[in-house]
Amino acid sequence: MKKYKKVSVFVTAILFVSLVFAQDDAYFDPQWGKYTSENGFLYAHVSKWPASNKLVIDRRIKPRKASFLSDPSTKIKIKLVNDELTLFLPEKKTDSIIKIQLMPNEDWANLKKYRNANKVLLEASKKENMVVFMGNSITEKWVQFHPEFFQENNFIGRGISGQTTSQMLLRFKQDVINLKPKIVVIHAGTNDIAGNKGPISIEQIADNIFSMAELAKVYNIKVVLASVLPVSSYSWSPSIKPVEKINNLNRLIQTYAKANNLVYLDYYTKMVNNENGLIEVYGRDTVHPNVKGYAVMETLVLQALNNIN
Repeated sequence: MKKYKKVSVFVTAILFVSLVFAQDDAYFDPQWGKYTSENGFLYAHVSKWPASNKLVIDRRIKPRKASFLSDPSTKIKIKLVNDELTLFLPEKKTDSIIKIQLMPNEDWANLKKYRNANKVLLEASKKENMVVFMGNSITEKWVQFHPEFFQENNFIGRGISGQTTSQMLLRFKQDVINLKPKIVVIHAGTNDIAGNKGPISIEQIADNIFSMAELAKVYNIKVVLASVLPVSSYSWSPSIKPVEKINNLNRLIQTYAKANNLVYLDYYTKMVNNENGLIEVYGRDTVHPNVKGYAVMETLVLQALNNIN
């Protein structure tokens, strides 16, 4: 059995800057007027009504439906004619503004994030004993805080900030199974409890985690199920009381791991304070570990991996 090792580094300063760019769809300027957009809708401002009553719009637009702004009940037919996206307008002009509902273009599970990295990894020479860490921001920042720990042990980080178990389950095939690792460490659930994507029961969160484990087993990937870290409160979701929910979820994960002969990785016990929150010296805040917190996690995950069958 390969022995995984801990890598020590001295961190003097770490600065993370997150830039979020809004998508800007620059459509071709139409001869009949102009486009504006707001909140998932595109508005066609028609200053020159077409004599044919057929309004050709930019081919790149992905419309779901269209209507006049002043009369949403009147639906405008949309059809592809000779490879031109065409709106069929009434003979009589009723409104100069057409409201077009666009198809959603959100990459909900953020499949694009690791697409190129996965491709590079698959094209590289075969790596024995590779371990993939599936998770959220805790996993993503771990790789950034201590990349040597991952590089020296042939660990691959596949964490995405803010993600829920539903999103992880959707990308599990791409970001874990297709990489053909020996082991996957699944650390998930805290963002579900915080309500990042809306209401979800503890049982549903657990089922998503168990589904990932069951998929891994089908592909002969050994599974480590990690506990959710202790959290006393979420700064971005202050109305949530997470303590009892985290304890209940961890019990479900531990019970499932035992029943299915999987390794349960207990971060919680070593990192919880007397108020059932994250020990202060281990956290950057009430949710996310700092360098000292990750050092504790590294010791625990190495123990779990070195003892796996």
